[in-house]
Amino acid sequence: MPTAPPAARTSPVLRIAAAAAPLRQQVVSAVRDAVAEGRYLPGERLVERELCELMGVSRTCLREALRELENDGIVTSVPNRGVIVSTIGLRDAREIYEMRAMLEGLLAERFARMASSAQLTALEQAVDALAQAYESGTGLLEAKRAFYEALIGGADHDLAASMLRSIQLRASQLRNMTLSDPDRARHSIAEIRQLLKAIKKRDPVAAQAAAHKHVQNAGALALRLLERAGAQAASGG
Repeated sequence: MPTAPPAARTSPVLRIAAAAAPLRQQVVSAVRDAVAEGRYLPGERLVERELCELMGVSRTCLREALRELENDGIVTSVPNRGVIVSTIGLRDAREIYEMRAMLEGLLAERFARMASSAQLTALEQAVDALAQAYESGTGLLEAKRAFYEALIGGADHDLAASMLRSIQLRASQLRNMTLSDPDRARHSIAEIRQLLKAIKKRDPVAAQAAAHKHVQNAGALALRLLERAGAQAASGG
């Protein structure tokens, strides 16, 4: 199984600020973001000693964080091997994108109907920041997260927000894979701008349709890439 280069292991993503609290939640966030950014690959074993040294935390703290990540589906405990980054199969991917389409469509529809002018301005700013992140290739994870939080903020639906945040954790590996395709990155921001356009017109039907299209296009690419990877693995290539 390929591993990220050693230099990536010492990235600030895995640094923990000693004064901040709670420490366990910082460890959860650091490992989650490292997985989302592809620093640890699906199926790769997470070495406790290495992670403890990188983050300067105890094994007890790390194990508590890993249990939380396992509950979220980010990592998996494997007998006689330890904790690995969870793999996502075709069925899992289909279900993730189906749920994302429904939830993001609902949130977009509600945002178009209910969001305040201030919330719309915040969403516009988040889209602009996301476009800059796509352009520069840096800060994409944070920009994506800020965009979804802005969308959630104006939709005012706590259950849908909670469900989407949970699914986004699982979807992060798939997003990292699809955005490695330069064409997808370009199409993605264009689709999000179409979503914003519909929202600014206060057109809930068009906003929902734009959100569905965005997720469905991303899902179609992710499934193709997973199928291709599966075929290559089966052939030994």
